[in-house]
Amino acid sequence: MEASRGGSLMLHKGLHVLRQVAFQGEIGVRELARHLGWSPTVVHRLVTSLHAEGFLEKDEASARYRVGAEAFEVGRAFLKSARLESCAPPVMRAIVEEGEYNAFLSVLRGSRVVYLSAMQDNGPINVRMSPGSEAPAHRTSMGKVMLAELPDEEILQKIHFHQQGRPGSEIDTVQLMDEIGLVRARGYAVADDEAFRGVVSVGVPIRDFSRKVLASMALSMPRAQMGEAGLERLTARAIEAGERISASLGARTG
Repeated sequence: MEASRGGSLMLHKGLHVLRQVAFQGEIGVRELARHLGWSPTVVHRLVTSLHAEGFLEKDEASARYRVGAEAFEVGRAFLKSARLESCAPPVMRAIVEEGEYNAFLSVLRGSRVVYLSAMQDNGPINVRMSPGSEAPAHRTSMGKVMLAELPDEEILQKIHFHQQGRPGSEIDTVQLMDEIGLVRARGYAVADDEAFRGVVSVGVPIRDFSRKVLASMALSMPRAQMGEAGLERLTARAIEAGERISASLGARTG
């Protein structure tokens, strides 16, 4: 029993060392020991074991350690199992089943969003969007969130492309870029009576382990049913759901 407890403790410490090396990038044993608050002897023993198994690599010239190939392989195995199409629907479905919000998932393609998933409650407004449906990115909360990740020049190029061949579809780019700036500052976007009449939606980014935005998720509800502090609650639920899905894809949130 004692041996089992001791082995668990050493495993815990070894994982702590690996996490600290990953955070620091490259680090020596004594410096690592100072960060962890452990004795250099204990840290050296752990580092030696991790190095022998390939989870750490050693720079012989500087005697400093960095994350090794075996740690990468473990991470890659996680990424293979973490897929947007498997991580997002359970989170979205749980919210929709509460009976207050609709949930949508989309990716950006050119100047438009393409819906990957649309889950709706039995409310009075039925937003008829099915997987594969499209909508102008600048008119949806999800589209605005994904546009906000791009450089300004690229956003304006997409808007220009969208307007080509669409008479009467002039877009106030000054107003749009002001809104994009607000989205970047807040981390989420709001669409009120834009793509869908009478509907308010809040879009949030879905990020992977590299913090890259892969997609966007939105929660929506009829404006008439929002009531006092309704937008605040809608926003909080959307942010929470987006962070949960992103965390499932390996993103560090917070």
